[in-house]
Amino acid sequence: MSVLCPPTSYLPPIAKIASFSVTQLLDALTYLQSLYYPEVRGSRRKRAQAPTFNGGENLCPRHEDDNQLQAIRSDAFERSYSIRWLTALIARLEVWQDLSYSVEVSLDDLGIPEPIFAHTEMIVQQAASLLAICAGVAAAGLITRNFIFSSIDGQRRVEAQLTDIPLDNDDYGSVGAQTWGGACVLAEMVMEDPERFGLDFPPDGPESRRLNILELGAGTGLVSIVVTKLLDTLPSFNHRQVSVVATDFHPSVLANLRSNVNANVPSTHNQTTSTHSITTHFLDWSSFSAAPPDYLAYPFDVVFGADIVYEAQHAAWIKNCLKGLVRRPSDSSISHAAFHLVIPLRPTHAFESSTVESVFLNACDGDPNGDVDLVILSKESITCDAHGDYTTRGQGLGEDVEYVYYKIGWSTNARL
Repeated sequence: MSVLCPPTSYLPPIAKIASFSVTQLLDALTYLQSLYYPEVRGSRRKRAQAPTFNGGENLCPRHEDDNQLQAIRSDAFERSYSIRWLTALIARLEVWQDLSYSVEVSLDDLGIPEPIFAHTEMIVQQAASLLAICAGVAAAGLITRNFIFSSIDGQRRVEAQLTDIPLDNDDYGSVGAQTWGGACVLAEMVMEDPERFGLDFPPDGPESRRLNILELGAGTGLVSIVVTKLLDTLPSFNHRQVSVVATDFHPSVLANLRSNVNANVPSTHNQTTSTHSITTHFLDWSSFSAAPPDYLAYPFDVVFGADIVYEAQHAAWIKNCLKGLVRRPSDSSISHAAFHLVIPLRPTHAFESSTVESVFLNACDGDPNGDVDLVILSKESITCDAHGDYTTRGQGLGEDVEYVYYKIGWSTNARL
């Protein structure tokens, strides 16, 4: 187990900056990222392998390091020292930049190693972003996190780098611009057991047709991106066509979603991996009609939703959409299509959460006439450590975060 050091012990002295390499300076910045970047609250499932959330790879402290991490992170002197160190680093590099433009001064005169000068702008940008983080999350604006998910056996690994953006003028509808714990939980569950989510079909036989996957309220795109990258690693999908469609409603959220998808799955992916594609599209649940646009005109086999029920009408709107989007039993010869929903149980949104079970009945309580309907096929409770540096949607700090995972699909009494 690595030992976490406080910034006062780890950071190189500013006065001797010229004696350190670019790699050493970037390592120092990465270490500060691992200490002060706020991790997504409620994203660590208990008794499960946790993914990595940080600004630098392989620096996320595991559970055994949490107490030490929290002690350093909450130490006001260490944070103040980090702020002073970053401020001094930026000032020193900017002075060097200004002096370098003088024809009378050379890099040798300034004592600046050529490699450091060549990377000055990049170092300044990273340091400035960190300075905003250390000064306060709200001042940071954009926050970029690295997520690393691994399969239980360690044979598969998926990485995603996502950018969170500030709320759009405090518009509550733009909350999808942030990465929420429910998306982390669902992505981790999919990574651990793809077959459970209908993502491990054999490439031959009736299931060789294209697999259509949809995400509702995709937000920053974590689930869709992880699913797309995961399928690229599964041998059973080497030659099977897959279409992943990530949707959202709010303009700023949708723009950020597209940016994250493009950053993680470049447009060349759809050309080089011709059988797999991921696209982003607008979808308004409240105005969904029986005649959806072309990109939603085919039935979907797998639908995901993470933390998307926080208004009383959401569950009803979602069910209406699913009725027109989820592949019906008559269209599926082997596996039944399903909607996989993860929602947090927030005290402040207890009624909203309860609407899921009032809108989607349990399979055993289906229509006595045997009509096909979307029902809850299974339900599972999930407990996560709270963590995180800030309160999200009304939840207090220092408590466990409870989630419920619903598998929803078509069912009739005749088949039960």
